[in-house]
Amino acid sequence: MTTFRSILGSIVCISLLPIVSTGIANAGGDVAKPFKDSTNNSAVKRGAMTLQYGGTEQNLTTSSSLLPILLPPKKYCALSTKQVMDLDPKNYRWHNEDVNDTFVDPDFGGLTLQSATLCITYKDVDLTSAFAYTPELDVVQFGNTTIGVLPGNNGETLTKCWNVKSRLQKNTHTNIPFIVNVDAAHDTNYWAVYLHRAVLSTCHANLTIPPWPPIIIPPYRY
Repeated sequence: MTTFRSILGSIVCISLLPIVSTGIANAGGDVAKPFKDSTNNSAVKRGAMTLQYGGTEQNLTTSSSLLPILLPPKKYCALSTKQVMDLDPKNYRWHNEDVNDTFVDPDFGGLTLQSATLCITYKDVDLTSAFAYTPELDVVQFGNTTIGVLPGNNGETLTKCWNVKSRLQKNTHTNIPFIVNVDAAHDTNYWAVYLHRAVLSTCHANLTIPPWPPIIIPPYRY
C-alpha cells in the first residue's frame, strides 16, 4: 500500500509538477548542509580507495532486482579501483539533509581510463508511485552538472548506476564533487528517502604506445 510522508501527516495536492533543471544540482542552495545522523551526529563516512591489479570491469546495472539481460563482454583491467561511501542507511533524509561530498579522482599516470561507473543503492523514492501529487525528486550530481534523478516507487529498494567515464576524464582536480539533492522540489519536510551507499568503480588499461618509427606497409599490387 502506498503511503505519503509529510508534516503532521498532511498531503498537499497541487495541479502543476515542478520543472527541474538538468544543470547544476545545488542551484537551490540547500545542499550546503551535510547530512548528520540524528542519533549520534556522525557525518557521512567516505570509504578509502581500494586498488586491484588485474580483473575485469564492472557491468553497468540498473537494479539488483532486474532479470538477467544480455551484456557486452567485460574488458580486462590492468588496474581497477573501488570507492564505497557509506550514506547512513538507517536514517531517513529530508530536503535539508543532502549528500554534499567528493570522491577521489582515480587518475593514474601511464594508465588510460577504460570505464567508470557510479552506483547508488537507496530505498523508498516516491517518483512514479505519487503521480497525483508533487513527485519525489532526488537529483544526483557528479562533477559539475546533474546526471539524473533517482527512479523508484514507494518502499522499493533499488540500485541505480551511471556511466561517468567522460566526467572523470574532464575533471581537473584531485577530487570530484558528488551531491544528492534530496527532495529538490520542496523546502519543507515533504518526501524522505533512505540512501544506503554510493560506489565509484573504475577500470584502467595499460597505455598503448605505437611502435616508433611507424611501420608502413606498401599497398598490394596485382
